[in-house]
Amino acid sequence: MSEGSLKQSEVFGYWLASSLLLHFLIFPMAHEPTDWDFVFWAASLVVIVVMLRKCYLDNGGESGVKFSDKFISITWVMTLRGFLFVFVPLVVVGSLVIGFLGLSDEATNQLIDNSALINAFVFELWVWFRTAAHIKDICVASRLSDH
Repeated sequence: MSEGSLKQSEVFGYWLASSLLLHFLIFPMAHEPTDWDFVFWAASLVVIVVMLRKCYLDNGGESGVKFSDKFISITWVMTLRGFLFVFVPLVVVGSLVIGFLGLSDEATNQLIDNSALINAFVFELWVWFRTAAHIKDICVASRLSDH
C-alpha cells in the first residue's frame, strides 16, 4: 500500500479473507445445534465464496476498477432493500403459516427454527445476486459510455 494503490486481485483477496474469517466466527455454536444449522452454515459459506468471486469478475476482474467502492456501497443498499422487501415479508408470511398450522409446541419450535434458517438463506442469496447484477450493470454502462 505504501507503493501506491492495491491491485484489484489484492482487494478481492482481502474481501475474501475478511468474509471467510467473519463466517467462521459465526460457526453454529448454539447449546444444541441441529444438523440443519450446519447445513445452512456450510451452504452460506459456499455462497459467500462463489458470489464474492462473481462480483469480482462482474466488475472486470483484475482489469476492473474500484471493486471495493462498488461492492460495499451496492451491498449496503441491497442489504437494506432485501431486509425490507424480502426478509421481513418472509418472516411475516412464515409466522402466519406456522400459526395457522396449529402444531404442538415442540413441532412449532422446530418449524420456527428451520424457517428462520431458510429465511436468512433466501435473504442472503437475494442480496448477493442483486449486488452482482448491479456491479455488472455499472461496468457494462461504464464500457458503453467509454465508446
